[in-house]
Amino acid sequence: MKEDPPKQQWDTLIEVIQRSYQIKKHVDFFNWQQDYVTPIFPHDAMIAVWGDFSKGELQYDVCSKDTGIRTQALHNANENLNFFMYSLYKNWLANEKRWYKINDIFSLFDAKDLPSFFTNNLNHINSLMVYGVNDIRGHNDCIYIFLSKDKTFPIPNLLLGMLMPHLDAALRRIESFEAATDESSDDYFSQGLTEREHEVLHWVKMGKSNTEISMILEISLNTVKNHLKRIFTKLDVSTRAHAVATYVPPKQVTHQL
Repeated sequence: MKEDPPKQQWDTLIEVIQRSYQIKKHVDFFNWQQDYVTPIFPHDAMIAVWGDFSKGELQYDVCSKDTGIRTQALHNANENLNFFMYSLYKNWLANEKRWYKINDIFSLFDAKDLPSFFTNNLNHINSLMVYGVNDIRGHNDCIYIFLSKDKTFPIPNLLLGMLMPHLDAALRRIESFEAATDESSDDYFSQGLTEREHEVLHWVKMGKSNTEISMILEISLNTVKNHLKRIFTKLDVSTRAHAVATYVPPKQVTHQL
């Protein structure tokens, strides 16, 4: 019997859902995904696929900080990709429309059986999870493919079922994520940091404490700490001082009090 998530996780979920209502454009979704969704549901990239799966008339959106995974690359891929997505969709239907995962992808499939997009752009991805949303009225089902570098995809907790309707609703309110990458210069992803991580490091550089940063950015203290952990990993540092010394601020990001 599965245990309910602890109260702290429920409180975090409520904050994540509340933040989803503020999403108005592509970059908002990207920041929300990186800052709030990923900490409670770890994954490295997300692909949304919707349309007429049986006819192979599909549309794609990608949410990833990995510059090698972009929406336009999916749209430019050959028909094998659509067929592969159709296979994932059929598996979701066969699983009674419940989420499922595939571990150690490249040992399960021969490279020739995978779309070239996977072998060329996703060769560092080792597992995935498929979560579908059935659109009865619009006849426009959508599957969300969450990708992970881990060979075994982490089993999501019970909060996922509460989170996904809000993620789906946020996606349907905005245009393609590809516009977000158009708005982003190379500086946006400089040193592998997200825009929010740039903001956190800016305030660290200004001498602000974690508590002060949480108040300035209107995020929880735990979220600030999680950002700093990821920043330290990306910059390969262990202290705030070393992070500041290593940090190269991008021109694009602006900071306001």
